[in-house]
Amino acid sequence: MNENLYAEYPEVYDALYADKDYEAEVQFVVSRFEEATGREIDPPEGAHENPNPNANASANENVNANDNPTTDSDAPSALIVGCGTGEHATRLRERGFEVVGVDKYRAMVERARGKSDAEFRVGALPDLPDLSAFTADGSFDLVWLPFTVIQHLRPDQIADSFHALGDRLADGGVLVFDQIASDGGHDPHLWTYPTEEGTYARLTQIHEVGDAEHRYDALVFTPDGEFFADTHLLTDYEPEYLAGVCDALGLSVELHGWYDPDAESGADGHVVFVAS
Repeated sequence: MNENLYAEYPEVYDALYADKDYEAEVQFVVSRFEEATGREIDPPEGAHENPNPNANASANENVNANDNPTTDSDAPSALIVGCGTGEHATRLRERGFEVVGVDKYRAMVERARGKSDAEFRVGALPDLPDLSAFTADGSFDLVWLPFTVIQHLRPDQIADSFHALGDRLADGGVLVFDQIASDGGHDPHLWTYPTEEGTYARLTQIHEVGDAEHRYDALVFTPDGEFFADTHLLTDYEPEYLAGVCDALGLSVELHGWYDPDAESGADGHVVFVAS
């Protein structure tokens, strides 16, 4: 899988998902966090307006918490696995969370650093990087895997990945992840994305490559005439199976519609899992 969109073109990723309702997704997660923990998130005025002093650090560089602590003892901590270009991290910071974002691709991490004073590191499940510098015990009050991160994991990675997530989740913490439903294979479909710079386009075809696996093949075109191929593989997991994995970690799971407390879970095949 080349996953060129993530690996090489983070600015194109932002253009394609410019209309994604990040604000609603973050608000949903914060509301579920408040409900599960009994903590009210009330960010102080002007919180986190200063740029990150480590924004130019190497993506693999660890910060010594004793020299440059990143956490406020009274602020809730959040770990975003599969943070992408930092849109969720930016909004959690605005709400007063201390945030660490981890992404598999250096290009995504570097772009995220330009948006937020959260901390960002390169890494991927099941072998997350050492994050002990960022909280007192290396665990986080909120662990969030947004936008199909779980589905990018192969079946033989699920058990180890959830154990790694459980190790990073603080006692009484909240784990959130999601899954979208693939609609099976289909003929190529052209999507267009108008922007101020011009129109981006993505020609996508989905192939069924297994009982629960789908390969997304795309050609992506940019307004300046460049184009590239992008391919990624997603696995559809039974919600009951994922809930069972959480139960094995001692977590109780609620299923919701797509980042909407009023939406029926699974009505469109899209599910958000909130485990605590």
